[in-house]
Amino acid sequence: MTKLLLLLLSGAKLSKLLLSGGTMLLSVLLYAWVYGWRYAVGFVALMFVHEMGHFIAARQKGLDVGLPTFIPFVGAWVELKHMPHDAQTEAYIGLGGPLLGTVGATVCYLLARSWNLDWLLAVSYAGFFLNLFNLIPLSPFDGGRITAVLSPRIWFAGVPVLVGLFLYRPSPMLLLIALMA
Repeated sequence: MTKLLLLLLSGAKLSKLLLSGGTMLLSVLLYAWVYGWRYAVGFVALMFVHEMGHFIAARQKGLDVGLPTFIPFVGAWVELKHMPHDAQTEAYIGLGGPLLGTVGATVCYLLARSWNLDWLLAVSYAGFFLNLFNLIPLSPFDGGRITAVLSPRIWFAGVPVLVGLFLYRPSPMLLLIALMA
């Protein structure tokens, strides 16, 4: 009976891994259809790095957190099983994604410049933009979680930033990245 229980529990963990990996693969396939496979793999990898920043930060604060789930052309997230008890923890977790994501985009940028790879340079720019966009001080973006430690009133500053982003010559790529945040 114990062996059956352990098998079921390991299957549950395997199913979570398959869900995360499956949604990641689906995202790569759909992005590749639009942008090519190299860009798709790089972009989804940077989204994964960003989400792992939240994952690591949540684990450091002792919170139970699930693996990233991806929805193509919408974004990705990690599910917190228990919400943070204070604004400081919320801000710490919110900052983890943009910090690690920016490190990942910087590595892509340096490799792209060293190896003269235009597609990797495009991936790095998209990664920088994705992390910067996520810092808009408006809920549910990471910036909204981070600024909540000061005051949720700061979210009102995020509205004109978001509106201005869409009104100032929005390109299709900009709109796509904005939807994925």
